[in-house]
Amino acid sequence: MYKVGVIGLGQIAYHIDNDPNRKIIWSHIKAYEIISKTSIIGICDINHVLVEKIKTECKIPKGYTNYENMLSENSFDIISICTPIQTHYDIIKNCIQNGVKAIFCEKTLSYSLEEAEEIIKLCQESNVILGVNYILRWDNLNIEIKNLIDNNAIGKIYTMVGYGATALHTSTSHLIDLMLYFSNGNPLWVTGEIQKDFIRIAHGVEDCGGVGIIKFDTGAIGFIKGVSSSPQKYMLELDILGENGRIKLYNNGLTYDLYQYSTEINTAGANYESLKLIKTQQKNNENERMIEAILDIINCLENGGEPLANGTSSYNSIKIIEGIKSSDKVKNLIKFV
Repeated sequence: MYKVGVIGLGQIAYHIDNDPNRKIIWSHIKAYEIISKTSIIGICDINHVLVEKIKTECKIPKGYTNYENMLSENSFDIISICTPIQTHYDIIKNCIQNGVKAIFCEKTLSYSLEEAEEIIKLCQESNVILGVNYILRWDNLNIEIKNLIDNNAIGKIYTMVGYGATALHTSTSHLIDLMLYFSNGNPLWVTGEIQKDFIRIAHGVEDCGGVGIIKFDTGAIGFIKGVSSSPQKYMLELDILGENGRIKLYNNGLTYDLYQYSTEINTAGANYESLKLIKTQQKNNENERMIEAILDIINCLENGGEPLANGTSSYNSIKIIEGIKSSDKVKNLIKFV
């Protein structure tokens, strides 16, 4: 039985599962309750009333308003960090210092590349498993797309065009992470521009939207759009063009089409190949992605390795986001060493 603590009791930690439109488990607490190998022994939030409410509802032994006290007074195997991004660095350091074996942190890892790099280094030096909640990596439909790409269904990826919602760290980072996941690539350079006519405020921090072009070390070029006029306007689409075909993820991530070049449908002339629709796959039944993510972390504790979404992949997302912002400031391309 793995002893679990949850720091931060906001939307993603608990309340998100009260949304009637969400048919699967989204919250950390509910997922841990379902998994037979985990037991939540402590929770923490600065809101004492909220701590007592969730502690009572979920029959959790201990509640705290100071996470340092919670970490020092207990021995945890896994800690979920569900606090604002700007707090992650200090909390993760405290978790490591107090012997936590695995950390499941909400995205993004940090607003700072330097902090993210230090977090990864500290976790590696202390053999701490670090997972980051880019939940779309555990989505069965996206895993199916990844398998198609890895099995050469469309050949080498040339371009990826993604359309997302506003706020680069808060929302669009999911789409950026999918680009990294599908391409198996690392960013070489980025150029872009931030959105100026609407800026989302996330826990007191400005999180702008933006558009950008990314060059990956695999040779692929990515285009990302993450702008809108409201956090409630949601969009997630990704169009991947390869040397032998195309995969289009659309319908807000619920459907994909697979195309491959063929001479069967040909309006361009003799001996030309055109894209032919091979398959349309819809997500009829959503898999329990949050549970799969936690089971992935547990598997890493038991057998080694890194979770599907980890510190390094999260670091690359931050490089792209902060690169877009830096490019906007200097009006030039940002290269990564």
